[in-house]
Amino acid sequence: MNPKTYEFTATIKKVQKINGAYIEIPFDVKAEFGKGRVPVYAEYDGKTYGGSIVNMGVKNPDGSVCYIIGIRKEIREKIGKQPGDSVHVTLTERTPIKDTSPATIDEYIDEQPPEVQPLLQQIREAIHAAAPDAIEKMSWQMPTFWQGENLIHFAANKKHIGIYPGGEAVGVFAERLTGYKTSKGAIQLPLEKPIDYALIADIVRWRLKNRK
Repeated sequence: MNPKTYEFTATIKKVQKINGAYIEIPFDVKAEFGKGRVPVYAEYDGKTYGGSIVNMGVKNPDGSVCYIIGIRKEIREKIGKQPGDSVHVTLTERTPIKDTSPATIDEYIDEQPPEVQPLLQQIREAIHAAAPDAIEKMSWQMPTFWQGENLIHFAANKKHIGIYPGGEAVGVFAERLTGYKTSKGAIQLPLEKPIDYALIADIVRWRLKNRK
């Protein structure tokens, strides 16, 4: 369902004691939206601003609640309007974007290409064997093992699987990582080469012993 659009003309009003301004909403916000604070896209004479309708904390002369939305200084400058001027306003409710990122490691692996899924599962099993008491979770949208702190993350990429044990671990294992592309805290395991699960397990055991 497309959100409803509201159009009206309003007078810009000044916020006392600061260089701020707002316009009043000329309809019953609670009746229209079912709530008093409403995220919206606002167009002022065609210039768009993302803000929220809020309760001003006072009542109109007819006893209804006064709702307002701000009109920022940069918007006023762009349209050449100041307090006391009229402005054409278009409001459309902003609906939150649903988070479709995987909530568990199982979901994450299931979303990857079929040929990569077994590799990710074996990395997961190698980490679990090295740190059997660690808790699985998703962090930074990556599969993560946590035990007092994040021990290691891993993630599928187009041409490699990345493991992320932190910069100190990469330095400690530098000799065994010869031939791998590394950066601060990250190791790339190319998909065209066999995965060294023993190396991953050793890194995890070292991380477990050297937690901060």
